[in-house]
Amino acid sequence: MVSPKLFFLGAPKFELGKKTIELASAKSIALLAILAIQREPQTRERVLGLLWAESSDDAARKNLRNALWAIRKALGEAAVMSVDDTLALGENVWADVREFETISDFKFQISDSPGKSEIENLKSKIDFYRGAFLDGLTLTDAPEYEIWLTTERERLAQIYSHALAQLVDAHRAQANWRAVIETARRALAHDNLQEPIYRALMHAHAQVGERAEALREYTNLRATLERELGVAPLPESEQLRAAILRGEITPPAPARATKRPHAETKTRLPYIGRRAELSTLDDELRAASLNTARVALISGEVGIGKSRLWQEWSQRILSGTERSGVKSKDALILSARCLDATRTLPFAPIAQMFNHPNSAREIFVKPSPVASVWLSEIARLLPNLRATFPDLSAPASLSPDEERQRIFEALAQCLLALRARPLVLFVDDLHWADRSTLDWLGFLTHRLRDHAILIVGAYRPEDAPAPLTHRVANWGREGIVRRIALSRLTPAESQELVVALGVDPGIAERAQKQSAGNPYFLIELARAAPGAVPPALTELIRARIAQLDETARQVAQAAAVLESDFDFHALKRASGRGEEETLDALDALGRANILIERESRYDFAHPLVGAIVRDGLSGARRAFLHRRVADALEAIHARDLSPLAARLSAHYENAGDTSRAAQYAELAAEHARAVAAPVEAIQFYQRALALESTPARQMRLGEILSGQGELESARQVIHAAIAGFEERADERGAARACLALAQTFLGQARQDDVTSWVERALRFVNMENEPRLHAQAHFLLGASRRQSTQSLDEAEKHLSEAVRLIDENHFDDMASAYHLELGNLLAERGDLPGAIAAFRDTIALAEKFGDTLRQTLGLNNVAYHSLLANDVPSARQFVESGLQVAAACGLRMPLQFLYSTRGEIALAENQWDEAAQWFERGLAEAERSSNTTHSANLRANLGLVARGKGDLDSARVLLEAARQAAAKFPAPHLQTQIDLWLAEVYRARGERATFDEALTRAETRLAHTHRAQLMAWARRLRQA
Repeated sequence: MVSPKLFFLGAPKFELGKKTIELASAKSIALLAILAIQREPQTRERVLGLLWAESSDDAARKNLRNALWAIRKALGEAAVMSVDDTLALGENVWADVREFETISDFKFQISDSPGKSEIENLKSKIDFYRGAFLDGLTLTDAPEYEIWLTTERERLAQIYSHALAQLVDAHRAQANWRAVIETARRALAHDNLQEPIYRALMHAHAQVGERAEALREYTNLRATLERELGVAPLPESEQLRAAILRGEITPPAPARATKRPHAETKTRLPYIGRRAELSTLDDELRAASLNTARVALISGEVGIGKSRLWQEWSQRILSGTERSGVKSKDALILSARCLDATRTLPFAPIAQMFNHPNSAREIFVKPSPVASVWLSEIARLLPNLRATFPDLSAPASLSPDEERQRIFEALAQCLLALRARPLVLFVDDLHWADRSTLDWLGFLTHRLRDHAILIVGAYRPEDAPAPLTHRVANWGREGIVRRIALSRLTPAESQELVVALGVDPGIAERAQKQSAGNPYFLIELARAAPGAVPPALTELIRARIAQLDETARQVAQAAAVLESDFDFHALKRASGRGEEETLDALDALGRANILIERESRYDFAHPLVGAIVRDGLSGARRAFLHRRVADALEAIHARDLSPLAARLSAHYENAGDTSRAAQYAELAAEHARAVAAPVEAIQFYQRALALESTPARQMRLGEILSGQGELESARQVIHAAIAGFEERADERGAARACLALAQTFLGQARQDDVTSWVERALRFVNMENEPRLHAQAHFLLGASRRQSTQSLDEAEKHLSEAVRLIDENHFDDMASAYHLELGNLLAERGDLPGAIAAFRDTIALAEKFGDTLRQTLGLNNVAYHSLLANDVPSARQFVESGLQVAAACGLRMPLQFLYSTRGEIALAENQWDEAAQWFERGLAEAERSSNTTHSANLRANLGLVARGKGDLDSARVLLEAARQAAAKFPAPHLQTQIDLWLAEVYRARGERATFDEALTRAETRLAHTHRAQLMAWARRLRQA
């Protein structure tokens, strides 16, 4: 059997045997490239999201089927394998990119003296790189794919660049100077900013007697650096040029082995003062150990020592000594740090905490103590979890508020799984915390109020945003917070610190005076050279940076734009310097106390240092470095850019690339939405629109605003989207936007507005060719008519047609919701067998497609309507099944309905007290979910309990209150039920006039509606 060969490096081409195969479709080529790069099987949803995100679901799946057919027809049936819902290249398919990526297996260094066969093998792998990945291929209608393609191109280009540098070093080790020249020219043709390659080229020319060529390469180097970076060549390059001029070539020292650089170890300063503050933290740890959640907040100005206080105290805990009656060995410490760069990224410090190696990682290995339902939620924040747990189901599709609560609960379950007594959670720089993290911390202290947990936070009050101020105030009202405000050092403590530093007495007094007791300022001022103390700390840091060599300064500038918490590879890529140069620069920056190392990552010794370096950059250099940083982050994190999208957007905006900035702002918005952070999603979409407005982005923003209840704002941006689509002659987009606008009126029972916008959508496209939009249109028309007091015939006609369309076209994501709505309508008509059948269909579809929310709602509705059909055993069976599913899946929203149905069963059995207990539990859940309509229903049910007990006065009061509440919302069925119950109560009380008023209200509402069951009930009351 002939195996297909796929070439993606350079212009794509394909071979089958000796025959070149043409693939006409760019998306077929793109699909093959995705499968070649991603060696693991890819889900169809992933492929659809990359290539056809802007198409309707049915159109996208049809396009994918067509692309697969074209590929298999051209390259053979086995070219792409389909297993379940995944796609992968066939086992016999050869791809150049996969061969090329094995270059990473070459780890030899110059000192290893690679043999000729090793060098030839490396060269053969390099030769696969004919040009940029998928050179010349673009897909303007697939923005997600374009982002993916850009990052993959950069990643593969970096591999190529690094491999050529390895090959240059290997040829130098063998003194093969002509090969050095050839390979170096190839490397510079690819990336002309590699100064070490220029030096290798200069040296090789000199070694073969071509001094003029060597000096010409230096001239090229100087001109390139000036033009591209605005910098001069490094001293090493100047020295090599001088040596060549003098005829005294001194080969550079061999490159060091690749390793992670280590910052120079410094003597740890003694800790001065803060005894009372340390004692306070001990007290809070002891209090938390008594199974109660506590919060300790360390506050103070920049440089006052907040982080150092935490470090000292936590080190004492980790040392294993008993403190204040607490055995430290039993405590578990987790720490997270908020960054200015990620203050808009939902859950950023929490995701960082669980991603970093620490004790928390043990819960994410098999077998995990965390239930799979919660791991599925955590995988929203930590996508890599799915590699360890590939069988995790997709998270339940819920309302934004419910999804947010589930993520909060999932994170709490992770902490509970650690079984720490106590657990200490430290969050540094809380003033930079994102809103979702702050909200979760508030949730956590309530959820774990009876558990041994101490939350320690550090922040600067002068920089605290309003959400943090409110959170601190709430903790204060709850009586669980202890505030530790750090004051400046006393003169005696300052003197003690100066003595411990061992500095020249001549500058000690001046440093003490200038620092005014601020520990960080005092230390930095005291370390200045004698006679060189500047008038301010800022000038001291600038002077220290100025003393560094050019490479170290450039690396520091790249670090300042990266901002915080970066690794060696990101810094090397962002600075544009080679590995050896970056290593040397890190050594110098560590000695100067500019950068420090933390668990294989780097940061500025103090945020102030990074700010000073950034402030010293020219506008042009800052923009250039932002571009370099963005390119570096894209290449390093090419597999999953979503968590970094907010930072990438900011970098591209600062680099002046507003289009890329807008793309990443949109990606950040969708990431925020995926982790149930709708407020942040709205902010990112607004930013994307400010950078580059498109109707598609306007419509998406409108949909999220609508989901948050901001209906007027939603309508405003969707109106703009419709105008934008019309201007672009995008009729399908305009139709989708019209339906989105109609949806905003549905919850307010504004039937005329729903109908008007649906009809306008129908004018844009031929709905017969757009079955998904056609189904949505019928659903909106049917649902709006069900809410009205008009005949249900029209509503049933539209909903039945919507269900037919989704069933025939296999719109799986819509199926259970549409069947559920149809069942509700049939129930209101009094067609109990039809309603129960529709709800059973809902359950089956929801189980099939993993829609646990609607599975639970379907079970509840079958139970309730079985009860109405006098089948109490079935009602009890289904409601218990619903409660079990809700418990297993951690669903709270359906509980309000399940508890209500459980109460209805007790009510039917005259178990008044039991019924009241279930209704009260349901009411608490309904109020938690802000479901005012169902709250009114449950209050009415409590009125029925009172009636059953013979307390007609309480029954009347409760039912009248429920009637007034229900009158505020579009709920004609419930309103009519309450009026009929009231009529029964007034008749029992002998109040004929009020009986007649209530019954007349119900009869008026029922006229021409075809709500058969309620109409029969009203007739019975009138005839009695």
